[in-house]
Amino acid sequence: MRTTDPHTIPNEPIGGSLITGFLGSGKTTLLNSLLRHSGMSDTAVIVNEFGEVGLDHLLIETALDNAVLLKSGCLCCTLRGDLVDTLMSLFDRRRRGEVPAFRRVLIETTGLADPAPILHALMADPGVTRHYRMDHVITTVDAVNALGQLSEHFESAKQAAVADRLVLTKSDLVSPRDISAITVRLRTLNASAPILSAVNGAIEPDALFGAPAEGRAFPAPEIEPHAHAHEAHDDHHHGIESRVLVYDEPLPWPRVAQWLEAVASLRGPDLLRVKGIVHVQGRARPVVVHAVQHVLHPPRELQDWPDTDRRSRIVFITRNIDAEALEKSFRAAVTG
Repeated sequence: MRTTDPHTIPNEPIGGSLITGFLGSGKTTLLNSLLRHSGMSDTAVIVNEFGEVGLDHLLIETALDNAVLLKSGCLCCTLRGDLVDTLMSLFDRRRRGEVPAFRRVLIETTGLADPAPILHALMADPGVTRHYRMDHVITTVDAVNALGQLSEHFESAKQAAVADRLVLTKSDLVSPRDISAITVRLRTLNASAPILSAVNGAIEPDALFGAPAEGRAFPAPEIEPHAHAHEAHDDHHHGIESRVLVYDEPLPWPRVAQWLEAVASLRGPDLLRVKGIVHVQGRARPVVVHAVQHVLHPPRELQDWPDTDRRSRIVFITRNIDAEALEKSFRAAVTG
């Protein structure tokens, strides 16, 4: 997809978040807890099967075609076939008044799912991006089994690597020493996502959905001027590396866009995720960039900076790409 001028991107789509995590990591327990919360009443949920969410405990109020309305006001529907079709059908029913006017959509994946195709649907399909905005990737991590799963299963490592929020479940069943080891392991995969804790799924929605991922501050260490990489983390099991690139001076947007397109085209399969906030030359407001593998999300200009830091901060999560070479390539591209 061509990286277009951020001024052309609409600013009011419905926020969409992905809930992913390995088998048995607590996605369903987390989702059940969230759906009981009064602050989630304007939420639609897309799951593979109703039974996996345990709706019997949530007091179904109304049965609709391929959907149920819960007592809490949440709408829950099953994913049948293509996610894009499901999202568009849900939006059309909302527009016609057949379902409540939800303002948030949660999509739960199966435990072995690769999150990339779902992110592609939320980021690349023109019909979807007209009505929906990708806000968060939330990944549940089983504290009891995390160290083994993250090392042995690439799916588990990738789910953690692309997350905007990491939710550590079953933390009450392990020692503080184990929690510390898991935290270190997660940081080798993902340098920037907050690591939260949820015992029996209990967590405040604001901790997960308080602000779009693009609106929160990215890591911004106190380091020397100009382009510099911040603390690369290397996962030797799967070749996953996480690095935050910080650039002090405003950047020329055409060069940034051209470089992102080139990297996505040449190394798409290994570019697990890019997310960042860019200070563009000649603009007072920041531009947000997102990419998942070969798919670049159309850039969006935020209404304001999320904090007092005006530096560009871009997180690269890659597989088998030399982080130093990536950083040097970016610096060469933007400075000409």
